[in-house]
Amino acid sequence: MLLSIKLWQILVMQCIMPKSPSEYPLSGAAPTFDTRLVDPQARLLDVWSGSFSPFSLPSLVASGAKESRKRFRVDANACAEESMESQMTFKDCESGDDMMMTDSESSDALTHPPKRRLTSVASGQCLSSLSARFPPSSAHSNCSVPNSANVVATPAEGDHLQPCTPKALDSLEATPVSDLDDQSAQQLVLPSPSASPVQSSGEKPSVFEVLENLTSNVPSTQGELIDLVLSLNDFVSEQNRNHVVFEMLKLVSRSSLSSICGIIEKCLRRDLLTSLPVEISLNILSHLDAPSVLSVAQVCRSWLRLVNNTALWCKMLQRDKLVTDEAQILRELANPQKLIEQWATPGPLLSEINPAQILYKKRSIIFKRWMDPKYEPSRISVAGHGANIVTCLQHDEEKVITGLDGKSINVHSTKTGELLRLLKGHDGGVWALKYFSNTLVSGSTDRDVRVWNIRTGRCSHVFRGHTSTVRCLDILHPVQIGVNDNGQPIMYPEQPLLVTGSRDHNLHVWKLPLDNEGEGADVIRETKIYDVKDPSNPYLVALLLGHTQSVRSVTGYGNIIISGSYDTTVRVWDLMDGGRCKHILEGHSDKIYSTALNFKNKRCYSGSMDSSINVWDFEKGKLLYSLQGHSSLVGLLALSDDYLVSAAADSTLRVWDPNTGETVSKLKGHNSAITCFQHDSLRIVSGSERMFKLWDIRTGKFVRDLLSDITGGIWQVSFDPDRCIAALQKKKNDTEETYIEILDFSTPLNSLPHDKSGSSQTPLMLKS
Repeated sequence: MLLSIKLWQILVMQCIMPKSPSEYPLSGAAPTFDTRLVDPQARLLDVWSGSFSPFSLPSLVASGAKESRKRFRVDANACAEESMESQMTFKDCESGDDMMMTDSESSDALTHPPKRRLTSVASGQCLSSLSARFPPSSAHSNCSVPNSANVVATPAEGDHLQPCTPKALDSLEATPVSDLDDQSAQQLVLPSPSASPVQSSGEKPSVFEVLENLTSNVPSTQGELIDLVLSLNDFVSEQNRNHVVFEMLKLVSRSSLSSICGIIEKCLRRDLLTSLPVEISLNILSHLDAPSVLSVAQVCRSWLRLVNNTALWCKMLQRDKLVTDEAQILRELANPQKLIEQWATPGPLLSEINPAQILYKKRSIIFKRWMDPKYEPSRISVAGHGANIVTCLQHDEEKVITGLDGKSINVHSTKTGELLRLLKGHDGGVWALKYFSNTLVSGSTDRDVRVWNIRTGRCSHVFRGHTSTVRCLDILHPVQIGVNDNGQPIMYPEQPLLVTGSRDHNLHVWKLPLDNEGEGADVIRETKIYDVKDPSNPYLVALLLGHTQSVRSVTGYGNIIISGSYDTTVRVWDLMDGGRCKHILEGHSDKIYSTALNFKNKRCYSGSMDSSINVWDFEKGKLLYSLQGHSSLVGLLALSDDYLVSAAADSTLRVWDPNTGETVSKLKGHNSAITCFQHDSLRIVSGSERMFKLWDIRTGKFVRDLLSDITGGIWQVSFDPDRCIAALQKKKNDTEETYIEILDFSTPLNSLPHDKSGSSQTPLMLKS
């Protein structure tokens, strides 16, 4: 029984054991690359480049005779006698073999072995072995080594051997004689390299002359043979070199192939990222998405150092539209410790992570919260506005400023909703409002334009001159509008300007007072009043007259102002030309309610009650095309780098390509006229009666309802990447009251409860 089991085991092992590997693995292998012998009858002249350089020829055609190492293959029994004869024959001559190198030492040095004579005076056994493949040479030893048919004789100390030169070879006296044959001296010709051809005329040698020089000299050493083979490679076509290489690899043993494979693999191995200039490597990485970049960082430490680059993550923030303002990025990176504490995941490598990478993580998480219908942002509801309509809304990280039709302007804290300032002074409703830094400008139904200090709540200036409601305004900041003949930038305006449009058909341009900026701005001063009729008015720049009905919309950039009016025209004004009207753009058939300007592309856009949007070339003053699709008043237009968005009384929004005018998407979901919206390159927030919606602008798909407890209209909306703020109406005690709703998506990751990733929160109620 045991014998049967043993035999069964042997049989199984015979079946499953692999066969013994071949000594020459490639002898029968099929190559995976092209090794065909192509056109074997092709002429060598067609392949050889023909260029001649004495430095490119092998050593066997070098000018002058070359001395070779002297070696003898002799019978072991005759070693001593031949050594004696050699000392007598080549007296007083030094041999080149006094410093010998073994084949193994040569291989370790990555050079070819020392040159061995292919022909020599030796025993019959030695001579007969020349027709066979050269066997590996044994280590050099004394003549007393037993069982050795072919031995290399090494001169003893003090021995002098004559170099093997052509003259010595031609002399019978200088030829070593074998001790095995006493009757006749058997001599084999040992050819040496002939002198290189002298090109006295400077003419290029023909292919036949070069071949004759290469092949007329029979190589006498391994080195010369290798040099000859490598030289003849110049006559092999590029296609056939693969054939030659593969045929030679077939003759290589497994161990040698393994060594060659390791060398080739090491040479082909290359770090594509770190071997490039840093700028190019970062540019490559900037085309990957964030998960791929993080995977790259896990490959090795050199790639991790490359990924931990501030410029890379800042570029990715802007590329992915998470933060487009460089100043905003710098502000958030100003306090890296706070960023790490609030948004970094604790771990052993936390100290090695770049703060810009954490900022990218923060912005990605916040944006995902926006787009996740299950996530409920923290919410602050600010009451106390009564039934007043919020006509204007603007905010930043610190404050929310609202203009009411009830004459006042409120300043609330963005983070807490607390009322910080109450600006009073207008005698009518505030219908236009804008601010930058600490300076706020407002226009009212009382026909006045007021300039305020936001920190103190004090009105510093009053501009008068309009004879009806100030319905719209804009602030023009100094920007580069071109270059002069010397290549220097042209900046305009020199200081911020204020443009106001009124129902009195006119526009006024003022220098914006900067008294509320800098040191000493908060010192209490009396309010100064300036009228357009006063010839000494230091702030009036120009009166833009020409419209025949109310100016409903105004926008400007640099020296260009675009105004839209109920008189169905759009006018283009040039402040560098004294405020002259350059063009009257006619094409609408009804009142114009909204305008937008792209100064770089010299285009402006206008939305009208005739349901159309016209695209104009304001430089040439002509209509480019008209965008059709809305079926009612286009009351709102907004332009960004990537999109033109329109909202109409037909309860739809449309997204357009601002360069081609093509419709990108149509947003349907509201049940009544769109009363407000805002967009950036990632999202659109829109409001209408009892609806407050979020859309993905890239796909045009509805994402979520941001609020569900609205019972009245949405008057105004404003958002940034962190927060969304809306002015709306809700019922309280059976009466509609106005609220400011602050939705915050930026709750720090490390401050959230462990069991909460986005649950609903009870809104914090505040009164103004």
